[in-house]
Amino acid sequence: MEKIKKIRPPRNWESDFVLRIVAVIIAVIIWVLLSITQYPTTTIQIANVPVLFSLEGTTAQEKGLSPVNLPSNMTVNVEIKGMKYEIGGYTEKDLLATVDLNPVNNEGTYSLDIDVASTHTSDQCTVVSVFPSSIDVAFEKIVSKTFDLDVEAPFVETDKDHILNEISVTPSEIKVEGTEKDLEKIDKVCARVNDTLTLADNTTVSTSDLIFYDKNKTSLPMEKFTVKNKNFDVEFSLHQKKELFLKLDFSDAPDNFDTSSVPYNISKDSIFISTPKSSFSSLSEKTIGTLNLNEIDLNKTFDFRIRLKNDQKLLEDSDIVTVSFDSDGYSSKKLNIPPECFKVRNAPIGKKVKFNTATLSDVTIIGPDDVIKDINAKDLIAEVNLETIKNQGKISTKAVIYSPEHNNIWCYGKYQLELTIS
Repeated sequence: MEKIKKIRPPRNWESDFVLRIVAVIIAVIIWVLLSITQYPTTTIQIANVPVLFSLEGTTAQEKGLSPVNLPSNMTVNVEIKGMKYEIGGYTEKDLLATVDLNPVNNEGTYSLDIDVASTHTSDQCTVVSVFPSSIDVAFEKIVSKTFDLDVEAPFVETDKDHILNEISVTPSEIKVEGTEKDLEKIDKVCARVNDTLTLADNTTVSTSDLIFYDKNKTSLPMEKFTVKNKNFDVEFSLHQKKELFLKLDFSDAPDNFDTSSVPYNISKDSIFISTPKSSFSSLSEKTIGTLNLNEIDLNKTFDFRIRLKNDQKLLEDSDIVTVSFDSDGYSSKKLNIPPECFKVRNAPIGKKVKFNTATLSDVTIIGPDDVIKDINAKDLIAEVNLETIKNQGKISTKAVIYSPEHNNIWCYGKYQLELTIS
C-alpha cells in the first residue's frame, strides 16, 4: 500500500514577506497610474545650463564680425514643463542653450536672446523661463595684420668661451587676426623660449609660445588675437670670444729702420672680439692702423678707430683707442743737412740729376738721448726716389731722411728737395 506524503503548511514569517513584496509592487503601479492620469505634467528647474555661442552660418560671420566682450563659460538657469515621465530625470546635459545671432548684421552692441530647447526631440518639453534671458554682446569687424617676429629667451645663456652672435626665428613674420582697435595696440610680437639652456654651439629650439606687447612693453591678452601658425624655430648663432693684442704699423720708414724702437703706447693692450669658429685659431693680433713715421712727435697723441670684419663684433665699450709716446730717454735735435748728404734712388736711365737745394735746413731728428747727443748732419742721408718721375726739368720731391748707422732715429716733419733732370 503506497504511503501518502504530507504537505507542510507555510510558516508565518514566509507568508508575511511575500505579501509585503506584492504590496510594494502594487503600490508603485498605483502611483505610476495616478501620476499619469491625475498629475501627467510637472515643472522643474535646472541650473548651470552651458550657453553655446556659435557664429557658424550667420550673417555676422559673413561680414567678418566677432564678439569682443563675450564672457567665458556662461551658464543660465532654466525652468521647464513637461510630462513627468519624460523630463523627471532631466539635468543640464539634456538641455541646449544658444544665443540668437539673427539680429547681428553690423558692428555695434546687441541685446541677444538666449534660446533653450531639449536635446531629446521626441520629448514634449516647454521652456517656462530662462535666467538670464538675454546677453549684451558687442561686435566688431575682424581684420588681419602681419608683424615681424622677435625672440624672447630670458633663460638662455652661453658658456664662458662663447657669446651669442645672433638670434633668428623661422618664420620671421606672423599674421595676426583681431579687431582693428586691438591690432593697433600691438607694438611687438615675440616668440618666447622658456627653456633654461647654457649653449656651447649653434642651437635651434622649437616653441609655440607667443607674447604680444604694447608700446609700454606691457603684455596684451592673448585671447584677443588669433594666429594660424603656432610653431616656431628659434636659432641661436654663437661666436667664440677671442683676445687680440693691439699693434701699430708705420709707413714711410727707411729700409733699415727698426719700428719696434718707437716708444709708443696704446690705451689698451688688447681687445676682446667675437668671431666665427672658422677664423678663430688664426687670430692673435690686431693692427689698429698705420702712422706715417714723419708725423711722430713724442708730444702728440693719435686716435684710431678699431675696424673689424663684417662677421666679427667688438666686445668693448668703445671702438676708439689712443696712441701716445713715452718721451723718457728720448730727445730731439735740429740739423742742417748739406748737399753732399743728398742721395738719389732709381735715377732715370741716361739722365742727369742735379740738386738745386743748397742746404736742407732745420731738420728735426728724434731718437734715444745717447744717439741724439752725438749725431750730426753728416751722419744723415736725405734721399729722393725718382722711380715714378718721367718728366725732365725742375721738380720738387719728398726727401726721406735717415741714418745709415742708426736704425732707431727718425725725422719729424716733411721735407722737399728741388732738383733738375736733364
